[in-house]
Amino acid sequence: METKSKININSIPIRDRLVLIAQILSISLIWIFVIGIAIWIINLISISLDLHDAPGASIGISMIAIPVFFTLAAILTYVFIGFHKKDNKIINNSSGE
Repeated sequence: METKSKININSIPIRDRLVLIAQILSISLIWIFVIGIAIWIINLISISLDLHDAPGASIGISMIAIPVFFTLAAILTYVFIGFHKKDNKIINNSSGE
């Protein structure tokens, strides 16, 4: 039976650890930003309804903005996960041979 070796975090260079931390931080911040925008736009719609104002502009903006921001954040996350899996395969292959 073949077992996969675990990666020792101390064997990863400091530069690579800093890049990983920066990537995780950027993904976290983009999702906080996207969720904040979605909550803000939903709040705008509810305020316009409470004030008996026409919510047309808020609804129109939200129909475009929310899906666009969620899509961009999802693409960033997908790319990060893809690069991370690729790096792990390279590290596992080089350490196993």
